[in-house]
Amino acid sequence: MKKTLFFVVAAMAATLSFAQAGRGQQPQRQQLNPEDMALRQTAQLHQALQLDSVQYQAIFLMNYADAVTMQDSINARRARAEKMQAEGKQMERTRPSEEQMKAMMETQKQREQVRNEQMKQILTPEQYEKYIKMQEEQRNRMRQGFGGQGRPGGNRGGQGRMPRN
Repeated sequence: MKKTLFFVVAAMAATLSFAQAGRGQQPQRQQLNPEDMALRQTAQLHQALQLDSVQYQAIFLMNYADAVTMQDSINARRARAEKMQAEGKQMERTRPSEEQMKAMMETQKQREQVRNEQMKQILTPEQYEKYIKMQEEQRNRMRQGFGGQGRPGGNRGGQGRMPRN
């Protein structure tokens, strides 16, 4: 009887410890390298716009350059976080100021304009029109995703974790 009770208590303790260990952590996203990200994005455009081989290659190179830039930014942020953790400090999660948000939005707008100009040079007028419509649809999905959630990404179309109560 004592052995059975011991095993039941031990099993419950193990279950609770595993449940607590996973709490508060977000699931790890699959990390794609810049080439894989560029291939995925280019393949999506290839399917939607029926790109020829020259267009495919030009857009792949554009996507690859963007992916490398994004990966560099992610790596720099990780390095800062690891350095702070090694020093026993915790990285502060603060919201950007209104001025910082405006600057980030302006930078993003400029990047989008440059990208659209490049796409205009690569695509046919019909493909470019379809591309712009796709961008607008994506923007609308993102706006709907925010849905009053108060966090970037919103509910991502029903994907992700369930809200905690």
